[in-house]
Amino acid sequence: MFRSRHGWPPIAALIVLCFVLLAGCGGGMTNNNAGTASPASPAPPASPQPAKSGAPKIAVTYFPYAEHLFAIGQAGAVKGVVGLSSLKQFSVYDPFLRDGAIVDLGDEANLEKIIALNPDLIIASQFDEKIAEQLSKIAKTVTINTTLNWQETIVQVAAVVGEEAKAKQYIDGFNKKGSEIAALMEQSGQKGKTALFIMPWKKGFTYWSGSRMALYYDKLGFKPFDGMKNTGEITLEGIAELNPEYIFIGKDYTNSSEITLKDLETNPVWQGLNAVKNKKMFVVDTEILGPLAMGQSKGLDYVEKLMKAGK
Repeated sequence: MFRSRHGWPPIAALIVLCFVLLAGCGGGMTNNNAGTASPASPAPPASPQPAKSGAPKIAVTYFPYAEHLFAIGQAGAVKGVVGLSSLKQFSVYDPFLRDGAIVDLGDEANLEKIIALNPDLIIASQFDEKIAEQLSKIAKTVTINTTLNWQETIVQVAAVVGEEAKAKQYIDGFNKKGSEIAALMEQSGQKGKTALFIMPWKKGFTYWSGSRMALYYDKLGFKPFDGMKNTGEITLEGIAELNPEYIFIGKDYTNSSEITLKDLETNPVWQGLNAVKNKKMFVVDTEILGPLAMGQSKGLDYVEKLMKAGK
């Protein structure tokens, strides 16, 4: 019916892909000039702000850390990002990227571009171990080990720029809103309804479940299906066997699937699903299915609108 996958669709742009590749990679790197940030906690996503006078010019070699800086209102300090093209795939980051002020430092760290940027500070991850020495010669470099929990890393990123309080405010706001939406789901009778989170992929679908979707299952109260891993592949027939009460389907923005939403409109198996028949199938922006702060904040907003609309 469904099988687990140990990787994600091979798309550099997919934020979710990036984080899955990071799972289990706990080792960090050190160098003479590199530091390790110490821990800290979305009110609504912050609007872009110009850097304060004297704020450091920051290069980020791991794009989720740039996202963290956006979330806490420090977008103005971000001058260059490795993997910027990945962030450009998702509409939640448009307000921070549309003016083109942030330099794309390549899909992999381009040392020449980083040197040309002349940053005051480089925020890196353990995946930059091979170039750690070179980075430390360009500017002060702080290495933050990646995790699948943005609430851990956003605090560490914020600490690097002295904004731990903003990270805590963001986390507190996020958790408070999550609790409010969970209560709303319970009041509306939707708590405990089965939900499936998928995206078209090749001839079938990629699904996300388990701890990977803890926000929606554990926090908000949707019910997961037994036996599903954090990520895997599932066929249309497999979805029909599960027959979820809710389906959230991410947009295939890469056009890499042989299945299109238009095809599904006339597919009798798809049209026979309870979620589809009951108008509880929702096409969502893919960042809502991802593990980053602003994508998950957007997910909270989306579910809140559904519950308030009686859906």
